[in-house]
Amino acid sequence: MDINKMKSLNAFISFNPAVTSGKQIGQASVKTAALDGTSFALADNICTTTLKTTCASRTLEAYQPAFGSIAGQKLEDKGALLVGKTNMDEFGMGTWGQSSYFGAVKNPWNEKHTAGSGAAAAVACGAVTLALAADRLGEVRQAAAYCGVIGLKPTYGRVSRSGLIDCAPSLEQLGIIAKDSASLAAALETISGHDPKDTTSFKTEVPPYVNLSQEKLNSVKVAVPEEWKAFADVAGLNKTIFQVKTVSLQFFKHALVTAYIIAAVEAFSSMSNFDGVRFGLRGEGKHLQEMYRLTRTKGFSSLVKEFLTFGALISYGKYYKDYFLRAQKMRSIIKKELEDCLQQYDLLLVPAVPFNAPSLENGVTGSKLPDNAAYYSAAANLSGLPAITCPLPGYGAAEGLPAAGLQLMAKAWNETLLLQTVRFLEKEQ
Repeated sequence: MDINKMKSLNAFISFNPAVTSGKQIGQASVKTAALDGTSFALADNICTTTLKTTCASRTLEAYQPAFGSIAGQKLEDKGALLVGKTNMDEFGMGTWGQSSYFGAVKNPWNEKHTAGSGAAAAVACGAVTLALAADRLGEVRQAAAYCGVIGLKPTYGRVSRSGLIDCAPSLEQLGIIAKDSASLAAALETISGHDPKDTTSFKTEVPPYVNLSQEKLNSVKVAVPEEWKAFADVAGLNKTIFQVKTVSLQFFKHALVTAYIIAAVEAFSSMSNFDGVRFGLRGEGKHLQEMYRLTRTKGFSSLVKEFLTFGALISYGKYYKDYFLRAQKMRSIIKKELEDCLQQYDLLLVPAVPFNAPSLENGVTGSKLPDNAAYYSAAANLSGLPAITCPLPGYGAAEGLPAAGLQLMAKAWNETLLLQTVRFLEKEQ
């Protein structure tokens, strides 16, 4: 791995010296041909006992967890090597790649543009084979699309969230970024499974994804929202395998705003413990309230403070009833609409992101409520359904950046079909 290249992209916040120096980090307790010696990275809001976990924030700049994530430990137990912790937007809020306390993440295809996240940049330039990152409103999938790699959000509850410092618990979960479907399948098979430490983890059997993903893909019924039929035509899906039909999804367009309202309220509640009392940065004040105020003023960026202020407003009085409760009702409607659609079809096809990787020169002004990058991806988080993005060669490529990707959603627990489809598309390309 080219450490200097990683530093120029600002993809990593910290490196594991035992790996980057060419040494292994101890003996794996279990080894498989699929992951033994495979390099991987963790976004810096996924806890490790060997490296600091900063969430790309000044608040946690020196935070060393006493525990690690279950998913990361499972990879290491299979012989995978942790290279380091990747850069990200502060507390994983967005894919601008510019709100990190440690600076912006540059896209390896064109360094004048954002990579969305250090995890996607590290995979795209070959520094690691795969990376785990948090997907709150589609951040894993968006960043993967910006960098021309594959991003998967599993079914909510498939992978343990233990060890993830999240800000929107009902939406946020661990996702995987990889260059190919084989690495993705091996990682998913390893990190999936019930975890008694995580109350959102489901007791479901873990399929042998590596073997199943290689099985022949038969006839697949694909639904495309009628307003994006032209995108499906450009995608050029093999008509002998994929039977594409247009459908009407009346409420899909409300997913972005709905998810932002819910995420803001949950973040306002979840992040209340970053007050300088137990851990993290502490601002010195004359009394307790002043300490709270100074701690959060110094520790959080303006983007995070604006988002938390929005969450505080929606949590108050009549706004809670008028906005948050209505958002929860709309969430149920969107979830039912998607589930009804996937009862008739195998997959739902939409674009990954509405645009290519944004330019870093434009900067970030304000918290961009809502962030339009999540327009297509937020629905999967609201519904808890699995979704995957993969490159679509030639479509929307510009300024040396990879082509815009496509996104596929499937029924709950049917990650197998997503992996099989992406593997088929890899061969077609």
